[in-house]
Amino acid sequence: MADAQPQAVEPFVDLVSRPDGRFACVGYRAAGLGHTLASVELPIHVLEQAVTSGLELFTMVTPAGEIVSHIFGSSKSELSDLRSVNSIDRLVSQTVSPKNLRLEEASTTELGELLKSLELAIEHVRAALMQASVET
Repeated sequence: MADAQPQAVEPFVDLVSRPDGRFACVGYRAAGLGHTLASVELPIHVLEQAVTSGLELFTMVTPAGEIVSHIFGSSKSELSDLRSVNSIDRLVSQTVSPKNLRLEEASTTELGELLKSLELAIEHVRAALMQASVET
């Protein structure tokens, strides 16, 4: 009787749509063969809740005016595929576009608050520029 080599096992997640909702089939397959060894189907919202409960979102503004968001996993390591970069001016432009203002039903009070916030941000940048010019 020859010793059988242990079969490599790989995890998988397949998304399935059904009339009663979206599900995730999660399990293990024999590597290279595709045979399912064990699996369970979960409603997708259950899987999403479990996965996202351990994630943290960090957002920062770079000195060049980009807003960069990173997602970190529960191990505190960055999930490099989940990163977003936008410029401040693009985000503000999208926010105050006529279509968006209509959809959001933005009031003049809210727009005034946005303007004050942006003016305060400009003052912070001006102060930093003045400090930098003094130091050089």
